[in-house]
Amino acid sequence: MTERRPPTKRQLQAAETRGRMLAAAAVVFARQGYRATTVGAITGEASTAHGTFYLYFRNKDDALIQVLQAVTDRVLVRPEVAPDAGRRDRIEVMVRGYVGALAANPGLYRALLEGMLSSPLIERVWLDMREEFVSRISAGIDRVVARGEMRPVADSGQAARALVSMCEWHAFVALGLGHEAPTEAMVEQAIGTVTELWARATWGTA
Repeated sequence: MTERRPPTKRQLQAAETRGRMLAAAAVVFARQGYRATTVGAITGEASTAHGTFYLYFRNKDDALIQVLQAVTDRVLVRPEVAPDAGRRDRIEVMVRGYVGALAANPGLYRALLEGMLSSPLIERVWLDMREEFVSRISAGIDRVVARGEMRPVADSGQAARALVSMCEWHAFVALGLGHEAPTEAMVEQAIGTVTELWARATWGTA
């Protein structure tokens, strides 16, 4: 077994710079939207030279994709769920992760929507990212159907996409439009509404 060497000072500096560039890109996209964001605005926010951008991103689309991947990776981390948690509680944990990510980044999701309508690459990559979450829900549906705890569905994949769409679009409209920042009460209301509808759709009861 090869011994893993600790990162060099240069590698640590590169990782720090990439993190700073990624954070700056997230700030600028959230503040200015997809179309108005420029490479210069990102490097200015990061206080780096213009050419530094191209050490970490191919172009503006790649920068937005990497920012979205970082958010998606956090959502896909499986949260702790108590072994004796009820069905509704398990649904709420999933919904809270997804809605919480949008509530924490409303401007970024607006930039995503703008980017998808402008760039086929962003549209395709986002659908692929989203499919990871859909696959997890689809597998969960198959398990509970097999145990006889949920009525069968014609296509668990399509059912999962419909549930995820309800979750993300309701959260986007309720928390990402019409105001500067969602309040905690608004976030909790969105989570509760989607959780109840999700539970009723799958088990016929909340």
